[in-house]
Amino acid sequence: MITINQYLDDILSDFKDYVNSGVELCDLKDVHFDAGRVPDYSNIHVQQLYLLRYAYAYSFEYKRMYHSLIRRMKPDDRIAVTSIGCGSMIDYWALAQSVPQNCRIRYRGIDIIDWAYLIESRPQDDVGFCHAEVVDTFCRAPRLTADAYIFPKSISEFSKDDIESICISLAEKTPTQKKVYFLFSLRTDDRSMERDMIRTNQLFHAMIDNGFISEDDPNRYMILSKELQGRKIKDVDSDFRHPWDVVSFLSTDLKSCCATYVEHGEYCKADCEDRLKRWPILSCQQVRWQLFEFTKEDKL
Repeated sequence: MITINQYLDDILSDFKDYVNSGVELCDLKDVHFDAGRVPDYSNIHVQQLYLLRYAYAYSFEYKRMYHSLIRRMKPDDRIAVTSIGCGSMIDYWALAQSVPQNCRIRYRGIDIIDWAYLIESRPQDDVGFCHAEVVDTFCRAPRLTADAYIFPKSISEFSKDDIESICISLAEKTPTQKKVYFLFSLRTDDRSMERDMIRTNQLFHAMIDNGFISEDDPNRYMILSKELQGRKIKDVDSDFRHPWDVVSFLSTDLKSCCATYVEHGEYCKADCEDRLKRWPILSCQQVRWQLFEFTKEDKL
């Protein structure tokens, strides 16, 4: 299976071809999440920059999340996961690194964006990507058929109405198994995390309304130890090496590739340089997630 570093190097090659082709880079300035902003993922070049900046750290975070799931669930030879707002399916990569060697994965990813650079599946796995409206697709399914449902950095991107629709659906769905797990990747600044956890609380209680019970606390979350939080990802997990070429290009070269800068020697707006030279995330600091285990009690 491809490594995350190989995956990023392939994206970087395509991205360099684009930004060095004499184009203005105004759209790329909007690849950030300041003040709750969501980038325009329908633009493939926005996808490229987003993945170069965030896929390294997010894949590490998802791997930690799945490790916590596997420790709790203890699957034997197969596991079924549905990813809600899956993006380019880097959480599938993390899952494949986390399961026991003989465990086959049935993975279904749903996303409203037709993402490029989807992670290729292992030969033994059953992997599908559904390009569709996420909430409608999820709500139309009559049953909870997966062992686990993950929201990989996506819980914040649903509207209030979307969350209410998902909650209504969860409260009515018939499960196909007695245990179901939910995983949520949370934003780490306090205000954003609070908003994310309001939504996960709603989904938690929707499952309770469906007759499930849980010993998990929807007001608690998981983090890495203080010792790990201060370390580089590459020093914690041998599946990652420092992405030298990505770091060098994004932090140094990208800001001078804009056609306006090349022609005039200056930027068209004051924030161009700051927005374009942002580094990828390389440390373990921004890792925060929730794991809920629900059990369905038999009716007497």
